Amino acid sequence: MKRFAIVTASDRKYGDFLIEHWLASLVDNVRLTETDVVVLDYGLSVAQRFYLEHQGVLLRPGTRDGHVTVLRYRETLALLADRPYEQICLCDSGDIIFQDDISTLFERSPDRFRAVCEDYKPVFSLFLKDEVFRPEDKPRIAEAFAKNRMVNCGFIIGPREPMKALCERFLQILVDKSRFGPEQLVVNYLFHRDGFDELERRYNFVIASSAETVRIEDGIFLDEQGRRIAVVHNAGRYPFLRPIDNFGYGRHCNLLKREVYTTLRGFYASRVGLATAQETVQRSRRELAELIRRLKQDQG
Repeated sequence: MKRFAIVTASDRKYGDFLIEHWLASLVDNVRLTETDVVVLDYGLSVAQRFYLEHQGVLLRPGTRDGHVTVLRYRETLALLADRPYEQICLCDSGDIIFQDDISTLFERSPDRFRAVCEDYKPVFSLFLKDEVFRPEDKPRIAEAFAKNRMVNCGFIIGPREPMKALCERFLQILVDKSRFGPEQLVVNYLFHRDGFDELERRYNFVIASSAETVRIEDGIFLDEQGRRIAVVHNAGRYPFLRPIDNFGYGRHCNLLKREVYTTLRGFYASRVGLATAQETVQRSRRELAELIRRLKQDQG
């Protein structure tokens, strides 16, 4: 068995993209001599399973009783109970392609989590609801979201024991496991609480929320210096909000939807000032509440 694992999750709907773009780009660009590729199976077709198995991919069955982006933490925990991987990369597969080697990241800061922070903070605060989180955790999660940069959990790397602890705590905190989105808040809270190493933007380049512009040449994503971006992430809750059309791996893929791209960049940039103002108001309220509490103590 290999030392490391790249773990992702998929179903029939995204299985073809997984095979034709995610896996193809991974095999072409990433050194996998010490790394297993593991796919958590939440309903792949027979043909998709057959192909993946014959490509040496390890398939792990999952029970789809919630949202896949949440359930993958449960199945990753089960995977680590069976296989003693030293380092695990947990990543998306329906909106990510690889353009350069990421294998050296497994040896980098091996005792800590590694992840990329988004330049602009997406709108995730709407998931801060009582039915989603335990009441005792919700205030801490909200505070972590307000005062820290957002960790994008579409591509994270961690050592074995901390990853197990993350998965266990994640499953405890998140009460409602049926929704897309809250997992970002939980990972953000736990990473900022326990510490992590921030990776360069190129290792999870979220096109929609990156302060750096992207260039596309013959289907290849380049940064402002003309270098290949290692991990390209065409993130977006809904297809119409994703800035790249025909996203994938190949010279005939990847058309920039300029109006969507420009609108998203303008939206996120405008939210930076708004978020700063909101955080200042929240901090002032906390300071005022603390002052009132102390005055009452002195009077008592």
